[in-house]
Amino acid sequence: ARETRQYSTGPAIVSKLHNLQKPSFAAVNGHAYGLGCGIALSCDFRVAGVSARFNEAFIRNGLVPADGSAWQLPKIVGMSNALWMQYSGEPVSGEEAVRIGLANWVVPDDQLMDKTLELATKLARGPVFAMGTVKMLIHQGYQHDLSEHLPLASRAQNLTRSTFDHKEGVQAFIEKRQPNFRGS
Repeated sequence: ARETRQYSTGPAIVSKLHNLQKPSFAAVNGHAYGLGCGIALSCDFRVAGVSARFNEAFIRNGLVPADGSAWQLPKIVGMSNALWMQYSGEPVSGEEAVRIGLANWVVPDDQLMDKTLELATKLARGPVFAMGTVKMLIHQGYQHDLSEHLPLASRAQNLTRSTFDHKEGVQAFIEKRQPNFRGS
């Protein structure tokens, strides 16, 4: 008789990153294979060092991805690129990752963390509540058509109008200065 094993329905970190209501970054140097690639896909942005290699390696072992990458990858790189990555199990370089939309930036390895922190710091100074709402709208956009999306977006904008960050953004614009957002 063949042994039956029970596996989890997917790593919790994938769901947590996907649902995080703040911008998230993956700094990828070296190999992001299998689950490592899936975790990177769960982040909003991917910064790759030139030595980075992304690989949907499950097929090499006769497996399919259980980390959400079959759901996330086509949304990021398109259907054909996702199918090729998952069918072939071939690694994608940092440069190729940028070309197909898998990574947002590729930088020299020794600049990877500095660049990632620079980008993250830039967004951290922004209106993070509004950013979380934008993320929710974009994710919902994959599930709704435009006629369903517009009322949701209108309600979300009305919600963000009541925040300190909106009032601060308007005041900073009027005063011709950089806003000091608080995330509330």
